[in-house]
Amino acid sequence: MISRWPIAAILIAALAEALAAPPNMVVKERVNVPSAWVRRGDANKADLISLSVALKPSNETAVYDRLDQTSDPDSDSYGSHLSREEVFELMSPSNSTRQSVDQWLSENDVQSYSTPSYSPAGDWVTFEVPVSVAHKMLGGADFGVFEHRSTGERVVRTTEYLLPRDLAPHIDFIGGTTYFSTARSLRIPGRMIKTEAVDSLLQTNILAAVGESSKPSSCNVSNVKLDCLRELYGTIDYTPSAPSKGHIGVAGFLEENANYEDLEKYLKDQRKDAYKGNATFDYVTLNGAQNNQNLSEATGEANLDIQTVVGVTWPIRTTYFDVGGRPPFLADENTKKNTNEPYAHLNNYLLNLTDDKIPQVLSISYGDDEQTVPEAYARRVCWQYAAMGLRGMSVLQASGDGGVGAEEGDVCVTNDKKAKKTFLQSFPSSCPYITVVGAVEHFAPEVVATYNLSGISSGAGFSRLFDRPSWQNKSVADYITMYLGTRYHGLYNPMGRAYPDVSAQGSLFSISVGGKFGRISGTSASTPLFASIVALLNDARLAENKTVLGYLNPLIYKKLGNTDAFNDIVNGSAVGCGVDGFPASKGWDAVTGFGTPNFKNLLKALP
Repeated sequence: MISRWPIAAILIAALAEALAAPPNMVVKERVNVPSAWVRRGDANKADLISLSVALKPSNETAVYDRLDQTSDPDSDSYGSHLSREEVFELMSPSNSTRQSVDQWLSENDVQSYSTPSYSPAGDWVTFEVPVSVAHKMLGGADFGVFEHRSTGERVVRTTEYLLPRDLAPHIDFIGGTTYFSTARSLRIPGRMIKTEAVDSLLQTNILAAVGESSKPSSCNVSNVKLDCLRELYGTIDYTPSAPSKGHIGVAGFLEENANYEDLEKYLKDQRKDAYKGNATFDYVTLNGAQNNQNLSEATGEANLDIQTVVGVTWPIRTTYFDVGGRPPFLADENTKKNTNEPYAHLNNYLLNLTDDKIPQVLSISYGDDEQTVPEAYARRVCWQYAAMGLRGMSVLQASGDGGVGAEEGDVCVTNDKKAKKTFLQSFPSSCPYITVVGAVEHFAPEVVATYNLSGISSGAGFSRLFDRPSWQNKSVADYITMYLGTRYHGLYNPMGRAYPDVSAQGSLFSISVGGKFGRISGTSASTPLFASIVALLNDARLAENKTVLGYLNPLIYKKLGNTDAFNDIVNGSAVGCGVDGFPASKGWDAVTGFGTPNFKNLLKALP
């Protein structure tokens, strides 16, 4: 796009910025305050805040270049995953970068307040200093207390910070400064539907509209249980052959607690062999999280994820990674520090796990509006996902539950003073180095999940931060040409990374929360389901002494898409922002990707 700004205006703006910064300092980052946030006052200068410095790697493209080789099914290096030490070597900063950062910390006497802690790869350093010291270190950064308009949550942030001119090239960004996280479960709040409330949904004529004549006998559109899901996608008669070698992880944020008692109740009802086998999961707490097993405080998202994963993959090992520090940071009288952003914290932990501890599959059901995430932070987290792919991890991410943005069209605007109409992308869904999962409902045929039945609209989008990767070019270009044309021109970026990549059932899953069964819908249901199928595919490979699948997208787009490995979805659209949104179509589309999995055909098609 050609900018409409007059050249003189651009020069004046650049000159004003240069004049605003001292000669030895440069503006490292400047952001707009997201519309959902309002400043309530200055941060207390004596309060300690936590800052995380992301050091530039010595060769940032090395991770991407190597992943291109190990994930390309046409490459001789396909499946040649790297060890922790090999990946750390690719991620590490240069000696000069480390020395420059150490000198900066020393000059500002950081050790008087806390001992700087470097990540094992040396690419992050975290420390705590008073707001007054952070103000000085970051060129007069104006830290304030910001409040979320609807939730009342508070966070200590700044909209701009500077760095010494000779230091700036060594740093990607500084966490704890400009990121106003809107991280949330991608399950629509309040969609835990009690059993007796579901029958009223069936008074609609949806069933007649799509037909259900050849659905599996175990499937009930108003009450989707585990037998239905396992029969529908062909895993019900598969018994893991190498469960001791497999490992699947579930990411948890927002004080979501996976409950053992609820899992037991669920398995007793829907997977009796796993119940009798004492199926369970490991619980890892990070960043101050608490393993709260109080049944009365059980939460829907965590239970949905864990029950789906354990139910499908048992007896493969499952771990719930619970990351504390609700994002955004809740500032109160007892907790004065801000917190690390959740994705980077979890990714750092996972990348530091030894080869025998790291999960081969990770399911994530949380996300942010892409336009609220600072670009440097988003790119760094996406780079971490690429590094995780090098370790052999398959990262599955929910596409979101608001179609092309949100059910209410008036919130679909840009996050700046112009407030122009736009579709809203989700992050980290927009990162090319994870596999994004949409949601469908009904069974014969499956259709895009809708507000009418599921209470959601399967998320879809085109990134405004990340370019379309080469492996996606043909599928996406063909779709835009054949099904979109000039429709929605200007509301999305046709050259951006498009998502989702695949889909799975995500409607009215029967799960136990707080000892009671109810129904939950969302891409946060379809994502752990698809992730579980990937874990079973890995199991079959491990039993044959093959490597796990790792980063999936090049394999999906080059070899598996448009084959019988997926069930193509052609009905429905990504309703949102007051419009019908992107339609489902033959082949890849921007609401269901290549469709839903056929486990047996996937097994046959894998290299």
